[in-house]
Amino acid sequence: MTITFFIGFTVFFFGVSSYILDKGSKKWYRTLGRVTHSGIKEWIRTDSEGRKEISYRPDLEYAYRPNGQENEIIGKKLFPYFEFWSPNKKEIKAISDKLKEGSQVYIFHHPKKPTKSCLIVGHNYYVYYAISAGMFFMILALVIWIYELSEDLTLVLDQITAR
Repeated sequence: MTITFFIGFTVFFFGVSSYILDKGSKKWYRTLGRVTHSGIKEWIRTDSEGRKEISYRPDLEYAYRPNGQENEIIGKKLFPYFEFWSPNKKEIKAISDKLKEGSQVYIFHHPKKPTKSCLIVGHNYYVYYAISAGMFFMILALVIWIYELSEDLTLVLDQITAR
């Protein structure tokens, strides 16, 4: 039960901190740039039984000049802090199709670190999966704890019954 709770708390904490970072990135500066490469990256992993699982992510590259700088900076991230892998190839293809090579896009970059950039800020819905999974494990630990307490109650009843 304790391990289940700590797993849940860790995942929940990761989700909440990711959410806070994601919302904080809404304050990043916005500049105009262009997509220099757009494709789909595939990651194939095999589980212990030999089944293959395939995940996809947008393989993007964009160029921008923050604050009118002379040197062009190259960025590759869709979201500010985390890689975006999904088993849903349709979703990734739709992103890739929308961000065609040569198209102009708004790029968000960190005010103090202009090399830290992304295309989408404040809308990473994957953090909600982490928050939900963390809550699930913490609630599961609570249910197990309550169940264990109900078994201990019979010991208390044995102490008060007359013999």
